[in-house]
Amino acid sequence: MSQPPASPSSSSGAPAASRFKGLHVAMISIGGIIGAGLFVGTSATIAAAGPAVLLSYLAAGIVVWLVMRLLGGLAINARGQGSFITHIATHNGPRAAFITGWSYAFLWAVTAGAQAVAGGMIIGRLAGVAPLWGALVLVAIAWTINRLSLRHYGQAETGLSIFKLLFLGGFIALGLGWLALSGHPFAIALDNITAHGGIFPKGSWAVIGAVPMIVQTFTGCEIAIIAATDSDRPLRAIAHTMRRLPLQVLFFYAGSVLVIISLLPWNGVHVGQSPFLSVLEYLRVPLARYAAIAVTLVAVLSCLNSAVYVVSRTLRELADLRLAPQKLTEETDRQVPIWSLRLTTLLELAVIAAAIGSPETLYPVLLGSSGGLILFIYFMIAIAYWLWARQSQTATALPLAKGLAVLIPVLGAILLILPSARGDALLSLVVILLLTLTSLTFITRRCLNRA
Repeated sequence: MSQPPASPSSSSGAPAASRFKGLHVAMISIGGIIGAGLFVGTSATIAAAGPAVLLSYLAAGIVVWLVMRLLGGLAINARGQGSFITHIATHNGPRAAFITGWSYAFLWAVTAGAQAVAGGMIIGRLAGVAPLWGALVLVAIAWTINRLSLRHYGQAETGLSIFKLLFLGGFIALGLGWLALSGHPFAIALDNITAHGGIFPKGSWAVIGAVPMIVQTFTGCEIAIIAATDSDRPLRAIAHTMRRLPLQVLFFYAGSVLVIISLLPWNGVHVGQSPFLSVLEYLRVPLARYAAIAVTLVAVLSCLNSAVYVVSRTLRELADLRLAPQKLTEETDRQVPIWSLRLTTLLELAVIAAAIGSPETLYPVLLGSSGGLILFIYFMIAIAYWLWARQSQTATALPLAKGLAVLIPVLGAILLILPSARGDALLSLVVILLLTLTSLTFITRRCLNRA
């Protein structure tokens, strides 16, 4: 069994009073999951599968819950030291950790830049300025928050995430309440769900095809394992988030979609437009547009904030494992990996520059190439658990690891088959191939230097 090149990364030097609490860990993860993609992106999944998309969300939620089960087992075995990158280094070897870690950093760096671009466009329309300035404002806010101590950062991100959850909870309650008071709740919901081509208007294949797309939208659950290494009680935080987080995320996603398809005909949901705003306007909620804009901006900032955190900590962990330049391990007195944070911000700005300077070529390529990477990362996690479980008497989920190791490539194959997703899936494979070739050079050079 391969051993990691160095000790796992964490802010172990930070006093307990300045570290994350369990609530912070969960909220940082939710911050990464619930971004602009939920408030606008759900229109694409509803349009792709119709009302039966609820089954797609359920299946995707089960996949993510199983991945979290494996992550929790690996993390508890390591006594909460290091994220899944360290676990992959331990069980799969340094080359696998290099490819996985840099894939993950790339995925979230592109996500951070894309969130800044989306938010910049909203701010630009509101303030009558160029979207670039709005994006830069959001980057500056995220930089400032990420320079705070762990506890203060966690409190800031918790506040942003709670605002989103309150909105989603209120949205679900409002929609279901309106139906309950309508006098014919089941008739209205049933008519919208079944009267426009039935529950499966696009066929059962569309339901299956939407699953890998939705798994990608759930990206962020694994942030909890990274954030737990910076918490005051990592094992407790891991145990709680492992059990609850996927179910909580599924509730808010699937609950929101249920309200949308119960109140609106599914074929009246237009891709690229917020179905949340459509529902609020249908219910004649005062200032609905401003409420939708406000929560979308908060979601953008929260997701951007979490993305910056996770990229900077991933880079630091790669450096601790000697899979990245050692400069990235340097921290401020607040335990902020300052050079990792600087590099993260530069990567964000590069994505924003691509969006402004090349909106029809380079920017779509960056977005597309990051899309399917989470499936590869989940596959590597399943393999890591499988390799550990073969030699461990305490592993209890070996069948799940084997099943996921087969299922995840199937989901990837579905992306390659779907015309709408094929290009992005191929771009993701190109990124993995490039990182594989880079790992050969990097690790060979490192071995020569040590010799």
